[in-house]
Amino acid sequence: MPAVLTMASKLVCVHGGTVQIPPVSHPLTVDGQAVLVQNDVLNAPIPDCPNKGSPGLVPCTLITSVTAGLSTTLTVSGQAVLLATAQGLTNGAPPLPVLWQVQSAGQSKLTAN
Repeated sequence: MPAVLTMASKLVCVHGGTVQIPPVSHPLTVDGQAVLVQNDVLNAPIPDCPNKGSPGLVPCTLITSVTAGLSTTLTVSGQAVLLATAQGLTNGAPPLPVLWQVQSAGQSKLTAN
């Protein structure tokens, strides 16, 4: 089973930019870090995407969707938690579509399907 994502997780766009997860507070925590749900990462900024400098390149600046990696068994406040298998789309280009993914779950104590 994949690890549940928390505020300690590291998410990146495919170009290597780091997603800045806004502070969240949920009743479920792991090692003092709140677990993440889909709404926590939607519109999360990516301030350092290196995909720029040439015509036609658009750096990723935010997460626009979650397309995979939502738990089917664990929820927080009625929302499915995100798993280490999570990924989705950003607003960057090219290539299209531009994906974000989990680089590190940040914890290994809590897993879910």
